[in-house]
Amino acid sequence: MSSKNKVAVVTGSAGQGMGRSIALTLVREGASVVVNYLNSKDRAKEVVEYIEGNGGNAIAVQANVFVKDGCEKLIDVAFKQYEKVDICVINPGAGWHPEPLDVFDPVLALEDLIQEIAPFFHLMRLLLPGMYERKWGRLVGITLHPVQSSPAYSYNVGKAARLQAMHLAYEEAWEQGVTINAIAPGPVSHFENFKQAIAHCNHEKEWLERKDVSPQDIAEGIAFLCSESGSYISGSIIPFMFHKKM
Repeated sequence: MSSKNKVAVVTGSAGQGMGRSIALTLVREGASVVVNYLNSKDRAKEVVEYIEGNGGNAIAVQANVFVKDGCEKLIDVAFKQYEKVDICVINPGAGWHPEPLDVFDPVLALEDLIQEIAPFFHLMRLLLPGMYERKWGRLVGITLHPVQSSPAYSYNVGKAARLQAMHLAYEEAWEQGVTINAIAPGPVSHFENFKQAIAHCNHEKEWLERKDVSPQDIAEGIAFLCSESGSYISGSIIPFMFHKKM
């Protein structure tokens, strides 16, 4: 797999979970990466410093991708730095409100719905013109495992809406050389520290001996979809199981 000379934007990539591992893995595969964060400035700085210290290329951009202005800021900075964006991974979305249906808050539920689909709508509109012009692009969204729904109704609805929004867009984008795919994990644990994330990215002992799905598993799937090896995969929903059956 290789993403050499590509530029990737990964939303929510300064936390302790999937986003950071996705950013590290795309850099490992040769891409320059825009590390997006909302509040985790110090963690974003740590990720960028590690990448640059190991020969990679990355910048950190604070932006709220749940709103139009935030998405515009993110892509504007990316264009100024790299002149293009080839890959966009849409990671965070709905909040976590596990409430029974008879007492759930419709206002919060609607906010969850917007937070799931707004990043895809805004970023797709900003990025597709350039991708169409180059006849090359990758859009990947994190959704939800199709048979392992969470106990949070509004979270499930939001993830389903994101998945459907992406699925309804892939055929038109495919005609212009752009693939749109969804990664659909069940529960995914966070790493305890940055060192552990690096060890998994480098396929060290911790990665080889893992018993449950790791953020790195998600990152490897996305790296494949974003490489030339994934050129003929679009409209897919790739599920990840939580643990191995023994």
